[in-house]
Amino acid sequence: MALELIQALPHDEIAEKALLGAMLIDNRYVNQVFAEISSEDFFRDAHILIAQAVLQLVNSDSAADIITISSFLEKKKKLQFVGGHAFVTSLVDDIPENLDIKEYIKIVKDRSTLRKIILTSRNIIQKGGEPAADTISLLNEMQEDIITISEDRIKKGFVSTAEMIPEAMDLIERIQKGGESQGLKTGYYDLDDITSGFQNGDLIVFAARPSMGKTALALNIAVNMAIKEEKAVAFYSIEMSKIQVLMRMMAIHAKVSMSSIRTAKPHLTNKEWHDLELAASELQKAKLYIDDSASLSIVEMKARARKLKAEKNLDIIFVDYLQLIKVSAENLRRSDTRANEVAVITAALKELAKELQIPVVAMAQLNRSPETRGGKREKGPKYQLSDLKESGSIEQDADVVIFIHRDDQFDKDSERKGEADLIVAKQRNGPTGKIVLAFLDKFTKFANMEFHERE
Repeated sequence: MALELIQALPHDEIAEKALLGAMLIDNRYVNQVFAEISSEDFFRDAHILIAQAVLQLVNSDSAADIITISSFLEKKKKLQFVGGHAFVTSLVDDIPENLDIKEYIKIVKDRSTLRKIILTSRNIIQKGGEPAADTISLLNEMQEDIITISEDRIKKGFVSTAEMIPEAMDLIERIQKGGESQGLKTGYYDLDDITSGFQNGDLIVFAARPSMGKTALALNIAVNMAIKEEKAVAFYSIEMSKIQVLMRMMAIHAKVSMSSIRTAKPHLTNKEWHDLELAASELQKAKLYIDDSASLSIVEMKARARKLKAEKNLDIIFVDYLQLIKVSAENLRRSDTRANEVAVITAALKELAKELQIPVVAMAQLNRSPETRGGKREKGPKYQLSDLKESGSIEQDADVVIFIHRDDQFDKDSERKGEADLIVAKQRNGPTGKIVLAFLDKFTKFANMEFHERE
């Protein structure tokens, strides 16, 4: 980087020196300073080295003053680089009479943020000028960089219980008055009872072997939330086209055979046409958004979700399915395995849920272990969290893991035809357990058991 650019970058030498001098005079300022900024927020290399030395000495229960700092830097062969003992002494000599530590911290932090913005922009401009520059990749990189800068600026530290109690009591009061939790309702009473609804900031994983109904369950819940709960719902479909997704949603909501819709064998009856048109009308009014990009990267997914949150006040995200998401090359090392890739994906989905403060629901494949572990004699497969395909990070990052099991898929003579077990195998803030739903195969529709009994 050109020396002229470095010198021109925003900084305030007086504020930086005042902070360093204040910490050398009174080590009690050290925690206050480093709770808000890091040593890298200082501009001059000499200031960075001195700040690092102060922090290291204080963390090792040693005093940090002009003598100990000079000695520390001399042992590291850095004393002459920073300007010698005379420069360290000048930090204390030049300190203002009326110290305003909070203001100095704000100034240093602001200048550091401006430098990061300038350098990030310069990097994007440089990459944008290259012949092989990819517009989408650059846009995603720029958005990620700016969000990282914003997050770095707002350091969330400890919050006292005195500040949090009013908010907690208000939440409890609303729950008690409403008689129910504040989570998003799925439309399945037993599932909502055990989970208290899908909570903001949670990563929820539905996992199953193929043909168990992962996508069907996701579509059912998405439709319930969009129409009955009037929530803004995003559905990422990496495997199916958006028209296929919509047609399945229409079949589910109208309770019309998906086979009839797709093949006209048999043709739809007048009643089915009427029900389908009614379902189409309700889905048209719903705040339901489908993205069917086939090669969707986690960076692109996060960028689009942020945009939808800003424009439509997004309430929940569905991802079908987790192991199909791509990871960009810059987020991986050459030696990384697919398990490492999945670890990056699950961590990013959890970060997205926390950042947007909405639930993120991801579908995931299971490996074959459950099929070898169970059978008719054991009343079906036995599921374990370690069955999650390709990575242990899924069970680690997920707040809720729910296995889907339909006995009639393993045993054609099963007495439980048309039933589906949802096994809550992990719930970070609630109980585990099993619930039973009806599965109407003709419509690929999950329903509460009482509905199934009425049918």
